[in-house]
Amino acid sequence: MKVNKVRFDGQTFLLDAEQDVDKTKAAIVAAMREGSDFVEFRTVGHGTISLLVAPGVPVRFEVIERSAEELERHELEPPPLDGPWLAFDY
Repeated sequence: MKVNKVRFDGQTFLLDAEQDVDKTKAAIVAAMREGSDFVEFRTVGHGTISLLVAPGVPVRFEVIERSAEELERHELEPPPLDGPWLAFDY
């Protein structure tokens, strides 16, 4: 199953399948052009996240493959948001 992954300034999130990726990208670009703003998006395992997006903050989108079992496990036992992301296999 294809999953959209977004990385904001070192924090990685798996986007909920219902999240509109094009609208999320447009909201991020608009926030950066306006100087800064909060952008909300739904994630797997962490619910709705609201991040302050500003110019100079690196953002990367990526499409990855994950099984339904992996996504269910991520939903039930999400990794900590402020943990060492290099320790997780994403």
